[in-house]
Amino acid sequence: MNQNNHFRLTLSTLLQQCQQDITSLPTAMRAVFSWQRGLNELKTLRRTTKLMMSTMLIVTIIGFILGRDYSLHGWIGLLTGITVVINLILVDQGRLTNYSWGIIACAAWLTTAITNRLIGDIASQSFYLIMQFVGITVWHRKMAAQPDASELTGRKLSKLAGCSWFALAILVYAIVLHFSKQLNGNQIYLDATLLPLGIVGSVLMVNGYRSQWVAWITLDVINVIIWFNQLKGFSPAAASMLALQLVMLANALYGAYLWFFGQNTQQDKLDTH
Repeated sequence: MNQNNHFRLTLSTLLQQCQQDITSLPTAMRAVFSWQRGLNELKTLRRTTKLMMSTMLIVTIIGFILGRDYSLHGWIGLLTGITVVINLILVDQGRLTNYSWGIIACAAWLTTAITNRLIGDIASQSFYLIMQFVGITVWHRKMAAQPDASELTGRKLSKLAGCSWFALAILVYAIVLHFSKQLNGNQIYLDATLLPLGIVGSVLMVNGYRSQWVAWITLDVINVIIWFNQLKGFSPAAASMLALQLVMLANALYGAYLWFFGQNTQQDKLDTH
């Protein structure tokens, strides 16, 4: 009986929190898309982060030029690269306005994935696009509850929770692989890893867990391989996307450093089970 009451109480709390998040979404959206806040969050980045962003943008543009793909898909690939870079840099420092760039990036990337018939990537980007709005509400709420509301504080994931997410990733991989085979997708064994890794990374990111970077680094390494193979086959926007993947991998390593070692916060006090 006590267990049933505890379950009902937990479920009721989750439903109330979900309702509050939905109600607060318009307010959170205004904060995310505020150009004043967006400009300020870019201006107040660390010097090393600004240098990282500049390098990533230059590499992305050079990759576009060397690829010589000036078709509509090529320009969409460039737009994807630029918006992803800014999004990732803001995530590195836990800045709320990362989601405004993330929405644009996901929509542009989804178009490129559809063109290249990458079934796993299509599923991943669709999921990421939805998670942008979830992240907006959760980050807005969590940051408002912190002493310093300018950056989200990273948290530590328990071993049990980590094992549970790993098991879920394996299950989702098997499901995506099955459908990729049915739909005649490209590079299905690699491509099928993108959605499970994206789910784990996105959920951990939305909730502010540092372990998200393990998923992102793994995903970025696989994406580098996928887009290198697409480039060899002269696929649309492949050069821009490969350059973007290399940039994202470098950023993931930098982001992992900042979240694990560079945040001047009381992280261990926020550990959860």
